[in-house]
Amino acid sequence: MIGYLHNTKLSELESYSVCVIGAGASGISLAVKLSRLGQRVLLIEGGDWNETPEVVDAYMGEATAPHPQTTEFRYQRFGGTTHLWGGRCVPLDAHDFAKRSHVPESGWPEGAGAIASYYDVALDYCDAGVNNFTISAFGPNTKPIFTEAPLLAPALNEYIERYSLPTDFGKKFRQELTDSTNVLVLLRTRCVSLNTSAAGDVVESVTLHDGQQPLEVKVKQVVLAGGGIESTRLMLVTRQKTPAWQWMDTSLGKYYACHYDLIFGALRFKGELPVFDFQKTTEGIYARRKLQFSSEFQAEHGLLNAAFRLHFPAYADPSHGSGVMSTIFLAKSILKPEYQAILNHGVNQTAVRGQSIKHLMNVVMDIGSVIGFAFNWLFKIKLAKRRIPYTLVANRNGTYPIEFNSEQVSDVNNQIELLKECDRFGMPRVSVQWRMTAQDIASGIKSFNLLQKQFEKTKACRLEFEPQALQKAMENALPVGGHHMGTTRMGTAPNDSVVDVNCKVHGVKNLHIASASVFTTNSHANPTLTIVALALRLADHLTQSVTTKE
Repeated sequence: MIGYLHNTKLSELESYSVCVIGAGASGISLAVKLSRLGQRVLLIEGGDWNETPEVVDAYMGEATAPHPQTTEFRYQRFGGTTHLWGGRCVPLDAHDFAKRSHVPESGWPEGAGAIASYYDVALDYCDAGVNNFTISAFGPNTKPIFTEAPLLAPALNEYIERYSLPTDFGKKFRQELTDSTNVLVLLRTRCVSLNTSAAGDVVESVTLHDGQQPLEVKVKQVVLAGGGIESTRLMLVTRQKTPAWQWMDTSLGKYYACHYDLIFGALRFKGELPVFDFQKTTEGIYARRKLQFSSEFQAEHGLLNAAFRLHFPAYADPSHGSGVMSTIFLAKSILKPEYQAILNHGVNQTAVRGQSIKHLMNVVMDIGSVIGFAFNWLFKIKLAKRRIPYTLVANRNGTYPIEFNSEQVSDVNNQIELLKECDRFGMPRVSVQWRMTAQDIASGIKSFNLLQKQFEKTKACRLEFEPQALQKAMENALPVGGHHMGTTRMGTAPNDSVVDVNCKVHGVKNLHIASASVFTTNSHANPTLTIVALALRLADHLTQSVTTKE
């Protein structure tokens, strides 16, 4: 059932076993699974079916450049940011959960690796196929990315990343939640406060606000699933008025991490061209190749976990001669700054001005390709249920920049803090402080140098770049804007973490967090698939807990 706060009785609100704050990938997955297990769930969503200006205002805050502003890559609406995401589904690697001597603050608590056992179901929720991330997913006798690639193993290995429809969880599960007698979804309702006992060991009630007036609702179990920034914000607001939570000050809001991204270098192939475009797996899922150093190689050389992908040439440079790429470049003004930077390979906007005439010439001279692209865009992207994730246009001369996507060190100085200014609901706004560490930069530089040496073992290709340019480029790598991790991190003890292996806040009997903010370390993998797996695992844990109490 789906409704609004103003027309719901307090007695009904207080009858639910679990109160979930946030209806994005995590909150919806959790509510759906709990409902299917017979649990009664109150699901709170600050937005409506669509985002509105007054809702966006609640996300206004501050962020240090080059981190995106706090309103970017966050959607407050039913379905959350799944309305926006590109659909990339990648699991954490087994060694991401382990203690790694060369990675500060690494080592998830014992038992956290069990999250991986939920990837099968999480992939189904995401509409991303089966749990196979090797190239065998494309079928028997699948050729490697290029003929000599297998010779680089075991140091450098080939995997795939899967893509969902992309699946908007709000659309996919709307009817099921509407029809459910176990779930009540409240739209346009924000949770502005967790109200604890004097000892801080139990959340007795939550304060909900629909823009008209606040309402205090008694709760049994509470799960924060409003995304990394918003879940942390609500915890920080509660900490301000809860002296018993002083122990959280060592970790809460700290260790904030994003993945960082760089497009750099020129991988030149001679003769044979590599597999570059999207392919479909045997079950019809779009997927793409990537390269990754083994865990042993990473440990030997002190590297953070990272992935390498073959990338398209800089759209901003008209010398590529592609009418399709020039068409996309001319239309790119509608894109977010982060995506513009990806198309331009980080080149400053001033440097690419004045190129429009050359791009128009490319369009005219390559009009056949442009028409073919328009057809594919309409029928394989715009109108298709399962869309090609994004447009890939290979360079005609067999040269490919490398896209580098890396884990970031968990640094206590990267953090989310509360500002004095409040939004219209009376909640303090947030400040996001982010920077790359010296280890992030050093690991990235070393990764490119080692990748270059690996390709020197082949006859097919060479990776070319200027060492000084690599240093500068790595120092200016961009944070991936929608990946907010680490600020309520998972651990075994309150002195260095906020939640335990079951996502329960230390010392608080009935408060859990289902968000990438609990990630102890952040891997190179996009977090959505693991967030869904974590939520599904939490549903089983909560069901067992509720049943035991009954």
